[in-house]
Amino acid sequence: MRVHIPLPVGTSASRWAHRHERGEVPDASPYGLHHLQDHGWDVTFGGRELTGPVARIARSVRYRTSGLELVEVGADLRRMSRTESDVVLGYDERTGVPAALAVPRSRFAPVVTGVGWLTSRAAAAPLQRRLAARALPRAAAVWTQCSAMLPMLGREWQVPAERLHYVPLGIDTDFYAEQPWEQATATVVSAGEDVFRDHALLVEAVRRVSRHVPAVRLELATSHPIDLPDDLGTLHTRRMDGAMRGLYARSSVVAVALKRTSTGSGLTVVLEAMASGRPIVVTANPGMSDYVEHGVDGLLVPPDDVDAFAAALRELLADPQRCAEMGRAAAARARAEFTSAAMSAVLAGILASSV
Repeated sequence: MRVHIPLPVGTSASRWAHRHERGEVPDASPYGLHHLQDHGWDVTFGGRELTGPVARIARSVRYRTSGLELVEVGADLRRMSRTESDVVLGYDERTGVPAALAVPRSRFAPVVTGVGWLTSRAAAAPLQRRLAARALPRAAAVWTQCSAMLPMLGREWQVPAERLHYVPLGIDTDFYAEQPWEQATATVVSAGEDVFRDHALLVEAVRRVSRHVPAVRLELATSHPIDLPDDLGTLHTRRMDGAMRGLYARSSVVAVALKRTSTGSGLTVVLEAMASGRPIVVTANPGMSDYVEHGVDGLLVPPDDVDAFAAALRELLADPQRCAEMGRAAAARARAEFTSAAMSAVLAGILASSV
């Protein structure tokens, strides 16, 4: 069976593989989807690079549609035909929605798409809303990595319940190896670029912790404009990629503060931290408890509560032995449940039922 995976702009399977060989990025392919081969799938990746006027048009379309890659996917339609593919897999709506718009044409393969950022219709931009409302009910299957999204996808976007699937996120747990606890310091580490990150709350929480734990430092990797005083920590504005492993190694706690959302924002950093053997403090948004067991491998904190977030950080930093125990539990759970190979196994079953 043949599956074609159109990749988002700027992502190349071949370049990704080379970067993986150099230790810069996890997995041998984007999202670890090469593991679909372990289940009998012949995998091809898209990601055609556009140039000249077509590239300028594509950028304009992405801007007007809040990131939907209509031009890029349109340039890849031949590989989505039934003569070349049995099914098309979009990792998220950027490529999945444009691909699903072609479904009524019988010469194209059925489309299975993930949804990462769409929530309610009211929250979507007008053109994005119209296109997604047309595309998602046509998809052979729609999946999400946050279980709390399933009711919304059915209610807001009219995706039939039998076509909705929860697929737990998986990461490369070899790349994010369990780090020796002897390297840990009184450091809190965080990272993230999306609009649901609440870095300001995290900085304030660490500032409050510093009153009780003067040695605490925050290392925050983000390009968001954020005021992090030099005496409180270090702001990493460049893209860290594999260098995040060094940050996780010297941390005692990894923290992800989030605004209210049901999208699953923050999950990648959560799993990287767990795989690295570090306890996680994270906002208890819907679906997060599928990944973090409160008091076992991390602490879940109510949204918008800086006092509770600071208390959770202080609680762990004050007890290094408990941190180490929770970190070991986190590392074991990540390897048992949240690998990219496990994620691909679930996706392989969805693809097979969609052909």
